Amino acid sequence: MSDVESPQPDGHIARLTQMERPTDVVQNGATCLALMLDEFNWVSSRHWLERRGAGRREVITLETSKWNRSGHLIQFIVASLTVFDDGLAAWRRANADLTVSRPESVEAIVCASSFLDMSSEHVVVLTRPEERWARLERCATHLRSTALPWFAGSADPEQLPQTAPDALLTAWGFAQDLIEFLVSSGHQAQARELWKRVLERNPAHQQAFAAGQDMAREGERPRWHTPEALGWSASVLRLR
Repeated sequence: MSDVESPQPDGHIARLTQMERPTDVVQNGATCLALMLDEFNWVSSRHWLERRGAGRREVITLETSKWNRSGHLIQFIVASLTVFDDGLAAWRRANADLTVSRPESVEAIVCASSFLDMSSEHVVVLTRPEERWARLERCATHLRSTALPWFAGSADPEQLPQTAPDALLTAWGFAQDLIEFLVSSGHQAQARELWKRVLERNPAHQQAFAAGQDMAREGERPRWHTPEALGWSASVLRLR
């Protein structure tokens, strides 16, 4: 049986007010939250909401509280947002000399962000049965105005150089992964545009970028998510 649930909502709405165990409440609440969002499903084994399309996976990870107790506290936290792309993973496997090494679990990663850094409204309290549905609706509304636009910022390769969130383009952020995503999907010109934007946003790291380019010329490989890795990528992907 698949761990991706796509239930009819009515049964879950009815059970939402009847459950007492925190695990049951959170699982059912997460399923209801997925139904409130466009095309998302609750993947119970991974504790995340997931939307799939054309090899792309958009993930909203939820975390439960260690303090959860029946009748006292039941809550979960919207912890992080992540985008994966199967085409990017295949490109990295086929072009190992054009990318730095990263854990296999994130071989397909395009970008990610802590939701706690994006919003102060990341806790969903489901302790009181009569308030659960309204609190989930409020969470869904907030995710539509925060998480979904964040996902959209990397969805269209043609527009990505303009729409990628600024927070992803720091010297230690996901600019390198976004650039590789553009190159892997045949958008070399857009990759150059994004690199120019990264340069403009990070004037204090020009020396580190140059050091990364020197590493590329000398056949050395920097660590993932470092300013040197960005300069290295600009060199090996011929963005300059």
